[in-house]
Amino acid sequence: MPKGANVVKSRTVRATVSEQSENLLRQLVLRGVYGRTVAEVAGRFIDQALLALLDKPLLVLPGEKKGKAK
Repeated sequence: MPKGANVVKSRTVRATVSEQSENLLRQLVLRGVYGRTVAEVAGRFIDQALLALLDKPLLVLPGEKKGKAK
């Protein structure tokens, strides 16, 4: 079943990772769970890590109340 269109706007960024991280990302691509390309898998992990920072709340964005990040 194809996934629906992404309703959230996205931006392209460049990230440098270690060879070990790249190898892990490639292994995840082969499993096909997190994405179809290394960039897609890396993007999902970056998104998850940033959301985790907001959930803790170790990081509060301007305009957000502590513990109320979305």
